[in-house]
Formats: sequence, C-alpha cells, structure tokens
Amino acid sequence: MGQCPSAPRRHHHRKPSPPPSPAAQATSPRFSDAAAAEDAAAEPDYTAELPEELLAVVFGLLGSGDRKRCSLVCRRWLAAEAASRLRLALDARAPLLAAAPGILDRFSAVSKLALKCDRRAESVGDPALVLVARRLGPGLRRLKLRSLRAVTDDGVDALASAAVNLRKLSVGSCAFGAKGIEAVLRSCTQLEELSVKRLRGLANSEPITLSGPRLQSLSMKELYNGQHFSCLITQSPSLKTLKIIRCSGDWDPVLQAIPKDAALSELHLEKLQVSDLGVAALCGLEVLYLAKAPEVTDVGLAALATKSPRLRKLHVDGWKANRIGDRGLATVAQKCASLQELVLIGVNLTSASLELIAANCPTLERLALCGSDTFGDAEISCVATKCASLRKLCIKACPVSDAGMDKLAAGCPRLVKVKVKKCRGVTFECAERLRASRHGALAVNFDTPGGAGELQDASVDESGVLENAGSDVVQDDFDDQIGVPDLLCGSSGRPSGWKARMGALISRSLSVSMFRRRPRESSYNP
Repeated sequence: MGQCPSAPRRHHHRKPSPPPSPAAQATSPRFSDAAAAEDAAAEPDYTAELPEELLAVVFGLLGSGDRKRCSLVCRRWLAAEAASRLRLALDARAPLLAAAPGILDRFSAVSKLALKCDRRAESVGDPALVLVARRLGPGLRRLKLRSLRAVTDDGVDALASAAVNLRKLSVGSCAFGAKGIEAVLRSCTQLEELSVKRLRGLANSEPITLSGPRLQSLSMKELYNGQHFSCLITQSPSLKTLKIIRCSGDWDPVLQAIPKDAALSELHLEKLQVSDLGVAALCGLEVLYLAKAPEVTDVGLAALATKSPRLRKLHVDGWKANRIGDRGLATVAQKCASLQELVLIGVNLTSASLELIAANCPTLERLALCGSDTFGDAEISCVATKCASLRKLCIKACPVSDAGMDKLAAGCPRLVKVKVKKCRGVTFECAERLRASRHGALAVNFDTPGGAGELQDASVDESGVLENAGSDVVQDDFDDQIGVPDLLCGSSGRPSGWKARMGALISRSLSVSMFRRRPRESSYNP
C-alpha cells in the first residue's frame, strides 16, 4: 500500500570473551571468594569432633549477641545453642501466644524466664502461662512477670502447680491478686526470693494467710494494701531480707509483730508511714536502710541500735526533717562496734557524735555525708585524725573548705577514694594537693559548682573494693531478648532511634551526674 518493504534486520553477535588469566582470577574479588569457599570446604571441620556437652560449655561462655550469631552457622550449632540456653526473655504482647509453642519447644532447657509487655499494649493471658507450665514447668528456677494485665489468679495457679522447683519470682504491674501469690506459696515450697511491685489485684483481695518455709528475701514496692503480706512477713522462719518501699498504710503494727527471734538481718524502709514504735520493736539487724521516714526520731534509732549490736551498715535519709542527729548517732556508736558503712543524707551531725563513732567503731571503712548543714571543717578534721580504718569518703553539699580537706592529706592512712561534690568552699587546687599527697594512690573525684572534674589515678582499682564494696543490689541477668518477628520494639514501645539518641545523651551526662540520688534503696552506693 505504497510502503517500502522493511529492511532486513541485522543481528550483531558478540564474540565470547576469553577466560580470564590465572593472575586475573587471583586478583578478582568474585574468583577470590569462590576460591576461599573451595579452600574452606576442603579444610576439615574440627568442631565436628567436639561432643555436644563441650560445645554447650563453649556457648555458655559467650555473650547474648555472640550466641545468636553462632546459632546461624549450621544446624548443629543451632541445636546445641538452643539446648544449652538457660535464660530467655520474651516480649509478652498478645501476638506471642501464636509463636510461643515453637519458641518453647526450641529452648526446652530454659530455667530463667522473663515475660515482659509494654504498658500500653495488650499482654498475653492465662493460656500463655498454661503453655509455659506444660513446656518448662518443672525446670523453671527463676520467673519474672512484667505488665501482664490479662493474667489472672487462675493462670498463676496453673503455672505455679507445674513450676514446683521455682526459687525466685518477680512480679510487676500485673493484675492478679493475693490468691495468685498464695498459689505460688502453696505449690512452690522451694521459693527463696519474692519481689512484688504494683500488684493491682491486691486492692480487692483478702489478706495472704500462708508463709514461705524457705523464703529468704521479700521485696514490696508501691503496693496498695501491702499489709496483706503481714502473715508472710511475720511467719516466714527463714526471712532474712525485707524491703518495703513506697507502700501505703500504717506499718508500725507489722513491724511490731515480727518475732524477737526472727532471722531478719536486713531491712529497707523508704517513704513509709512508720514511727519510733515500729522501728524500736526491731532487733538483731545487720543492715538498715531508713529513707524518708520523717516520723522516726533519735529515740527510735537509739532503741534499734541497742537491740542490734551487730549492725554493720546504716543508711539514713533524714529528708531535712532534723529528727535524727547526734543523740541517735551517739547511741549507734556506743552499741554497734561492728559498724563498717555509714551513709547520712540530710542529717545534721557534729564532731560530738563523730568522735564517738571514730572511737567505738574501729572497722568503719565507708562514710558518706550529703546535705548536712553542720558538717564543716571541724568535723572533717575529726574524721581525718580519728578514723584510721576509713577507705572511702563522700562529701556532698556540706559547708567544708580547703582548710578542712587539707587535713585528709596527713590523716586516714588507709583512704583510697574521696568524692567531693557541690562543696563551694573546696577549690580545684585543694583536690590536686590531696591527690599529690598520696603519690597517686588516692583517687579524688571532685567537681566545682560551675562544672565537673575528676582527678583519678589509673593505678587505683575501680572495679574492686572501691566501687562494689558493700553493694547489695542484685543485677538482672535476663539479657537474652527473643520475640516474634512482628514484635520488634522494646518494652517501652518507643522507636529505636529515640533510644539511641537517649543512650548517647545519658552517656554524656554520666560524668556530671555521679552523685545523683538513686530512687531506690539508698542515695549513695559506696
């Protein structure tokens, strides 16, 4: 139709490229990777000869991240890592129920389990605890439940009936009540540690009527109707450590009901309605943390010290109430010759009580004074000349000056660490002189009112006696976080970028917040 015929197509065939030379193959990344893979395949796998038991021991020495990476090497390592894992933490939001059977089947040897849910999310309920009871029940030794608001007393009862060897239980922000705790006490006769925080079901529950025959530590925080645990406190024969923190109600009757021959040796009381009547009824204590209890006076402290001659750690946060001072501390000095650690916050003491403490407590090694309006140069001079066994000293927001701090250069021969913060009368030059006086054997942490500074010798061991001496805080060891694929964010529910920015901010702030008051047992950890 008037169109010229189409021109024939011309096919251009490329000539095949010649194979690369051996030298080019050696320098090419693609060929070098292939050669490396062939060489690796040719080499024998020495780990194949290791028995499963030895391989499990090796995995047990690795950290959480290394264990996860090793489990991806081969099927054998995947099975060995799962069989040797003893700790497991799961994101306990509702979708976990569908993935839980596979996870629990894989990690059948777990003895320490943590179920944590975001406070704003829907948590798993009783079926998840029943599943845990069937798969891990007899082998569980430690269990932590956080923000499981859909779990009831029945679910806890089912889990406790199977976990008969449970030794430690930690509960926080859950909705079940006293019946769930009683089920644990009834079935888990080996229970040694119990920690309860914000247990919401206690408001409508009856008091607990059971005791723990082997219970050694009981911690209660932010509880309404915490007096429901009175029977557990007063009738557990092995109870040694008791912590009652920010719990409502009158606690004097509970403390007065503790038997005189009880094994209780460590007591933490913080922000409680407690008076001299309750404190004076205690006896035989070795460790006492008394924080923000304004109704306790010198009378109660003196009575307790008289009945507790083996007291070795005393932490008092007077909350600037001026109810505890020289009178109570003088009795402590006269009756508690084994005192090793003394921390006073907001307590106004003078050299009168300090001289008695130095004379009657020869083993005093750690002393901290924070926010004392009466601790000045005369008092620091008394400490320097008479506390011969002192090893650590912390002074914060006290009216001391260079004249008093210079006395430490010639006193306290065993002193290894000094912290000075928010003391306007102490200069940086004084801190330098103090450090130089011990030829680098004394670590001096010092800041000025306008900034922060640190003079510290590298030869001083910060990880040994200095930092961890006297620390009673048990670190949480649930560091293996495993969840289902659609539960990637952490327990706070915030994006990872926000966490990264906050982590960087916190790390930069650590150098200027060393003396920030701790919100829990004490405001100072020598």
